[in-house]
Amino acid sequence: MILVLLGTFKINFNRPLMALEKAMLEGKISDKIIVQAGHTKFDSNVLEIRKFIKSDELTVLYEEAEIIITHSGVGSVLKGLSMNKRIIAIPRLYKFKEHVDDHQLDITEEFSRLGYLIPWRENDDIESLLLRVRTFTPNPFISQPTQINEYIINYIENLD
Repeated sequence: MILVLLGTFKINFNRPLMALEKAMLEGKISDKIIVQAGHTKFDSNVLEIRKFIKSDELTVLYEEAEIIITHSGVGSVLKGLSMNKRIIAIPRLYKFKEHVDDHQLDITEEFSRLGYLIPWRENDDIESLLLRVRTFTPNPFISQPTQINEYIINYIENLD
C-alpha cells in the first residue's frame, strides 16, 4: 500500500494526485493508494481519497504502508523517517500557487542530500520514482535538533 499525504495547508495540491491517477489508469501502478488530501479537492475512481484521518488511524496507515509519498512538510516527513519508511517527498511549489514560498523545496533537497528520502522533482515521472524507492534503503534517521535549528535560523535570516 502507498500512503499519500498532502498536508493541511489550505491551498489545493492536486499535482501528485493527477500523476498517480494517470499512472494507475495506464496500469503502471497496481498498489492500493490511500490519500489524506486535507483541503485538496480531487475526485478519483482509483485513489482512495480521504479528507483528514485521525491521528491514531494515520499512525497505523504509516506502519502498514510500503511507501509514503508526502508533501515536504517537516511533520509528515519526520514521522515517516522515525518509522524507517521509504519516502518520496514532493514539495509544494510557489510557482504553481501551492504554497506561499518554496521552503518545501529546500527541505526536500536537504533530506535527500542526507539520504533519508527520494525527492519528486518537477520533471520526474512517478513510475521511475516508484521503481527507485522500492530498492531504496534510507539512511537511519538521527534527530539532530542543533543542526535543524541552525538550518531554520539560517533559512529565516536569508529570506528576501
